[in-house]
Amino acid sequence: MELPKNIKDEIWDYCRLNDITDLNGFIVKMLTNGFTSEKFGSTPWEKPVEVKEVEVIKEVEVIKEVQVEKFIEVEKIVEVEKEIFVTDDEANIELKKELTKVKETLKLSLSDFEKLDEFRRNLDEKLDEFRRNLDEKEKEIGILKEKLETEKSKPKKEDDDIYGGKRGYLGSNTIDLWNNKKQD
Repeated sequence: MELPKNIKDEIWDYCRLNDITDLNGFIVKMLTNGFTSEKFGSTPWEKPVEVKEVEVIKEVEVIKEVQVEKFIEVEKIVEVEKEIFVTDDEANIELKKELTKVKETLKLSLSDFEKLDEFRRNLDEKLDEFRRNLDEKEKEIGILKEKLETEKSKPKKEDDDIYGGKRGYLGSNTIDLWNNKKQD
């Protein structure tokens, strides 16, 4: 028969504290006493109970240490797949040399790329500056065109000539041309 765990633990603790080593014998004894008590009652009817007083003085110093050891077992299963390549040391040396060359080439390529990128940025800056200058020049050209249109739309004075209306200077032969032009 199986005893419940809590009862078993209580019996075990009691036996440990009272130095009872035969655990199974103690359990049978307690079972018999309990069954007898149940069967005949707590006090027998046939015999009167004799009460004897016995005075016993014992000095017992009991110091008990209970050590509890706990073991935690953790089991981890890790599956690792490995591919092992068997190679020749000379081939490894050659591969390392080739890898070093490739790394150097890559470093040089990166350096060239950085220079190219810097050149592109400088070119972008110059293009932006050129566009700004071009915009300014187009504005200036627009202003000059407006002035030119304004000058063209002004009516010309008939008296104007290339000398500012003075009809030529003394000794100039253009006065004759001026006079001829008026007569036509």
